[in-house]
Amino acid sequence: MGRLLSGMGWMTVLSGAAVLAYAQYRSNQTGKDIVTILQNLPDELKKSQAEWQQRLLTAMEAGKQAAAEKEAEIEQELSAQERQFSARETYQEETADVNV
Repeated sequence: MGRLLSGMGWMTVLSGAAVLAYAQYRSNQTGKDIVTILQNLPDELKKSQAEWQQRLLTAMEAGKQAAAEKEAEIEQELSAQERQFSARETYQEETADVNV
């Protein structure tokens, strides 16, 4: 029983520290004092969630664009190699006909 209460105590301390760390982070970010942030914690969490969602969407869009550019670059390289291979193959066929 003592271990359970001790574990719950540590969880409470860690949770409180996490809330204070978040409040300090938001305070530095917004310029509001920590008490105001703690009083409006649900609203602050919603705002923070919206900000992170926007960041995530922006990062995903940038990643998609970078992937599309890289894919186009790879397709161009493959196309150039195919043309080179095709030209070499045609040359070998033509020279084979001459040598026969």
